[in-house]
Amino acid sequence: MRFLEIPAFFKWLFGLCIFCGLCVQAVHADFTFGTPTNLGPTINGSMHDAECGISQDNLTLVFFRYNRDWSGEGQGWMAQRATSDDPWDEPRHLAGIFDQGYYENVIETFGGGVPGWDTADGLETYYSYEGAGGQGGSDIWMQRRDTLDEVFGPVLNLGPTVNSSGNDAGADISADGLTICFASDRPGGQGNSDLWITTRATRSDPWSVPVNLGSTVNTPSRDYGPSISANRLVLFFASDRPGGSGKVDLYMSTRTSESDPWGQAVNLGSTINSSAHDWSPQISADGSALYFVSARPGGYGGFDLWQVPILPIVDLNSNGQVDAQDMSILLDHWQTSDPLCDIGPSPFGDGIVDFQDLRVLSEYLEPGFGRIAHWKLDETEGDIAYDSIGLDHANVHGAAVWQPDAGVLGGALELDGTDDYIAPMLILNPQTGPFRIFAWVKGGAPGQVIASQTPDEFMPGSACLAADSADGTLVTDLMFSDMPLDSDIVIADNEWHEVGLEWDGEHRHLQVDGVEAAVDAIPLPALDCTGYLNIGTGKAMEPASFWSGLIDDVRVYVKGSD
Repeated sequence: MRFLEIPAFFKWLFGLCIFCGLCVQAVHADFTFGTPTNLGPTINGSMHDAECGISQDNLTLVFFRYNRDWSGEGQGWMAQRATSDDPWDEPRHLAGIFDQGYYENVIETFGGGVPGWDTADGLETYYSYEGAGGQGGSDIWMQRRDTLDEVFGPVLNLGPTVNSSGNDAGADISADGLTICFASDRPGGQGNSDLWITTRATRSDPWSVPVNLGSTVNTPSRDYGPSISANRLVLFFASDRPGGSGKVDLYMSTRTSESDPWGQAVNLGSTINSSAHDWSPQISADGSALYFVSARPGGYGGFDLWQVPILPIVDLNSNGQVDAQDMSILLDHWQTSDPLCDIGPSPFGDGIVDFQDLRVLSEYLEPGFGRIAHWKLDETEGDIAYDSIGLDHANVHGAAVWQPDAGVLGGALELDGTDDYIAPMLILNPQTGPFRIFAWVKGGAPGQVIASQTPDEFMPGSACLAADSADGTLVTDLMFSDMPLDSDIVIADNEWHEVGLEWDGEHRHLQVDGVEAAVDAIPLPALDCTGYLNIGTGKAMEPASFWSGLIDDVRVYVKGSD
């Protein structure tokens, strides 16, 4: 089965799990960590670069820059990028509230404050600083706005219920805006500074009296800089407790549900922690990366910003390979809450084994193919579908409707079956080598097309992926309209399906929901096809070929591409 070949990468990944020394039996899925990397000279300089906050869309990074002797005020800086796969742009200085500074006692107690950044809707932002109008030392403050088009309103102190006369810093706000975890040296804790949590039922309700996270998380040492995962079940923080790799280390605690207590905190180990200070962890909203601050060798100044990928463990039977046996295990636990197979959304899972998990496993079952285009179709407006991998942004034609909450992976695009389609300037020519195209689809009808290549001087065009006109099963006539490859799996049944086509150089392969559905019985010659790719319509835009339904997460891979 071509789709289930095993690349050498998975032997490396299995070795990495052993090497890291931290193969975490976590909340849902198992996960491990990759190799930490410095964010580079665009972000880091000769000064101390510290205390980062990452926005919910992973496209904005806020951090603070200090003199090497920690004198003067910390200055706020912000860097942005177009997609999660692009490098960071040159940071720009943030004047105003971010330059009010951190006083010596706050730096001494917490290593500075940490920007909690924003809620998922971008309407509230939280951070800590010591300034006039507070309750004592460093306090937690916030700003609010009614729409994304407005600037944030005045800075508001969270008041005496949340803030104390001591130092309250490092506010980490949950995506839904209902939970804040922070560090405080107030009375009633376990030691020098502890982690506390405050909640509210709705955005309009007041914050509750903070609760100490207890002895499984806190110690008599300094525990600070919390960052909670989007599902609020994984907690990262820094501590100078005894037994670590260096002066300050990164730790983690998990819980199985929000009603359960936090488990015993564990050190993230020597792959992530160094003999220097490692602190200020910030997990990305999608759980794919952990950002942190470190003074380890290999940086550009004093303290630098680093990141480490968080990887799901997809070798479900632990035999050192990721193959058809792992796919079988996942399908055997379909629609269950089995933690072993709940690997999506990556890396923590969501409590149910479904298409999200199949999607993650399928990504790891694509040997030797590099992704060259990815239209996530998560936009909310406009007539452009952005390519998150490269620059092959596509025009959206007709009256297609963005459905931000209707996709398998985020949003989806709804096509009306009349004149809606997506037109990237991409050519999938079989003569240039093997390639693959995948998409998630729902709806459709017999004869409608998911992806096609337009006619050119060599070929009359072809339907790369379509619903057969007779019975709605997945079919392709790539290169050979008189010799289509048809599967026996119906896709036009108003259910979500992941469909795929591979051209391996000699055979066409069709895939449905992670399983090979059809393959050519004999080798075929590679014909020259140089027409552009269309998504949601046939090769000549025949009226009956326009797709009626949802399309999500279209990806293209090429053999040998990095």
